[in-house]
Amino acid sequence: MSISQATRQALYARANGQCECMMQCGHHASRRCSHKLNPGWETHRRVAGGDYTLGNLTAMCVTCHKNTRTYGTG
Repeated sequence: MSISQATRQALYARANGQCECMMQCGHHASRRCSHKLNPGWETHRRVAGGDYTLGNLTAMCVTCHKNTRTYGTG
C-alpha cells in the first residue's frame, strides 16, 4: 500500500520539516533527532503492519529510517 500525497504532505507539515524519530538509534543523542527532512525523507509506521494513516506514521530522515531496519522495526 502506498501513502497518498496528501497524507505525506500533512506528515511533513506536522513534523515541521524535521525528523520525528525518538528512538535511541545511535544516530542522535537527544530524545528527538534534530535533522531536517531532506528530499529523500522516509515514512515509518509506528505500529508495524498498521495503517498508512497520519496517526500511525512518523516522518524520518534517511539515516533514522535505515536504523529502524537494524532494530527490526522498519
